[in-house]
Amino acid sequence: MNKRDIERDMPHRNKKVKKRKRRNQIARFFKIVFSMVLTFVVIAGAGVFAYSKFVGFEQEEPLQGSEMNFMDAFVGKDITLNVAVFGVDGDGTRTDVIFIVHFDSKSGKIGLMSVPRDTRVEINDAMYTYLVENGKYIPSGAVCKINEVHAYAGKEKANEFSIIQLEELLGIEIDHFVKVNFESFRALVDLVGGIDFYVPQDMYWDMRDTGDPLINLKEGMQTLDGDKAEQLVRFRRYVNGDVDRVEVQQAFLKAFAEKVLSTDTIKNNLPSLIKAAYEYVETDVTVLDAIKYAQYIDDVDINKIQMETIPGVGKNIGGVSYYVHDELGTSDLVDRFFFNKDPNVVSADSREYKIEVINGGDIKGLAGKKQEMLVSEGFNVL
Repeated sequence: MNKRDIERDMPHRNKKVKKRKRRNQIARFFKIVFSMVLTFVVIAGAGVFAYSKFVGFEQEEPLQGSEMNFMDAFVGKDITLNVAVFGVDGDGTRTDVIFIVHFDSKSGKIGLMSVPRDTRVEINDAMYTYLVENGKYIPSGAVCKINEVHAYAGKEKANEFSIIQLEELLGIEIDHFVKVNFESFRALVDLVGGIDFYVPQDMYWDMRDTGDPLINLKEGMQTLDGDKAEQLVRFRRYVNGDVDRVEVQQAFLKAFAEKVLSTDTIKNNLPSLIKAAYEYVETDVTVLDAIKYAQYIDDVDINKIQMETIPGVGKNIGGVSYYVHDELGTSDLVDRFFFNKDPNVVSADSREYKIEVINGGDIKGLAGKKQEMLVSEGFNVL
C-alpha cells in the first residue's frame, strides 16, 4: 500500500478508532454505574440511588444531604463519606444489624465499623420529649439497647432517631443511611447463586416458636443460599456473644461483596440485581448524590476494607443483657478509624493542664488504670 492509499484510508481508520473508543467509554460508564449500585448496596448500601429514581421508587426525604457540589465532584475533590447501614428484623421493628461504612477518597480507605445490637445507650432529652408527647413507649430512665431506638421512635422517626443515636455514640456525622430487611438479604444472596463461606462452628438454634427460622448449620466450607445465609448472620450463641456474631457478619459481608462485584456475576445477573436493589433497599441517597459519588467508585477496593467493632463487654444490668461499650477505647477507635488520628500522639501543651480522672462506667478500677497510664506519659493527674 503506497502513501496515497494510506492517506486515503486514514479517515475510515480514524472513524473505526473513534467508534471503538466510544464503545469502550460507554462500556466503562455502565461498568462504573453498575459497580456503584452494587458496591454500595453491599458494603455501604448507598445503593439504589440512580436506578431507584429512574424507575420511580419512592424514597424518604434525605435526613442529611451531601454538601459536595457538582464542581467538587467534577474536579475530583477529596471527600469523606459515612453511611449507616441497618439490617432490620422480620417485622422491620428493630435494627438487628448496625454498622457504619466510612470512605476516604484521599487515602482510598474504606472501612466498616460494627455496633453490636445490644449496645447500652441513653436517649437524649429531645428524643425523649418527642416520645412522651406522641404517646410512644418510654424505656425506663431513657436507657435501652441501641437496636430498640428504631422501634420506640415509630415509623415517622425511626431512621432519624437511629442515626442521631449513632452520631452521639460515636461522635461523628452520618451522611446517609441504608436499610435492608431479611427478605431482601435472602433474595440478593440467591440472585448471585449463593456465597462460598466457611461456617466457623456448628450452629443450632430453634426459633420457630417465635416465627423465626430454625438455625441448623454445620462447621465447614460450603455454599450458603439465601436461607442458610440468613441463619448464619442471625445466629447469636457464640462464646463471646455479639462480638463473635459481628465478626462472622463482617466476614460474610466481605465474601458477599467479592461475589457480587465479580465480572461474571455482574454480567449474568445485572437486571435482577438492579431490580432487587431498588425493590428491597430503603435509603435517603438521592439521584444527585449518586451522580456526585459515581466518579469515586474506582477508589473502592473490597480487598482493602478495614473492619472494626466498638470495644466493650457483655453485662447484665437490672436483669437485662447489654453490651457496655468502653468509652475511652471507642473514642480512640473513632479517632483512628474516621479521622486518621493516632491516639498515642498527644500535644505537649496538654501536659501543662491538671487532669481529673473519673470513672463514669461500671468497670471497677478503670479510672485508676487510666490515671497510671496518663502519669506515665507525663500528665499532671489530680
